[in-house]
Amino acid sequence: MKAYWVSLILISWPLAPPVQAQTWQAYQSPGFTVQTASKADARYLARLFQTLERARKDLKEWGLPPPDRVWVVVHPNLESYRKATAQPWFVLAQANRPKHRMDLQRLYVVVERGQLEAVLRHEYFHLAQPEDWPSWLAEGSAMIFAGQKPTAKALPGISAARLEEILANPPNSQTLARAMAAAYDRARAYWEKRGRAP
Repeated sequence: MKAYWVSLILISWPLAPPVQAQTWQAYQSPGFTVQTASKADARYLARLFQTLERARKDLKEWGLPPPDRVWVVVHPNLESYRKATAQPWFVLAQANRPKHRMDLQRLYVVVERGQLEAVLRHEYFHLAQPEDWPSWLAEGSAMIFAGQKPTAKALPGISAARLEEILANPPNSQTLARAMAAAYDRARAYWEKRGRAP
């Protein structure tokens, strides 16, 4: 079992050239610390905090205790994000359970694509989920919690073991999107069988 859960939020558009990094600034609200180095990102902090506070309440209603404090790092460019996470460009965000931390690519890009709430809720879910869940259940359940729908057709007839491999090490964005769709379908069936959400 990996020490962290990688949240697989997809983007399918080319990234713009990196912007100049500025001095990192930290912003806090009860239960959250957000670090950013971009003025373009900082202007969305009120929405970010509101989304996280709503998600914390929803997690508790699902019976999943969130961490007492969450650290959110909004990276000013792709280079900074990849250095911190080692993720490919098409993975938009990563959650680190042991550190109670989320790393996000440039926040203004997420906002412009209308994905701010979904990305934050997806990542936050990973910080609160049970540690022993397989990746397909973790990713599919996070999508359900975030209100996300698959963006591609699910991989047909894929085994749970193979699905785990792809989610852990996706070869490209298209295959990852199809693996996420398969995880979503499996998780939805899993919870429907039990007659409840997590």
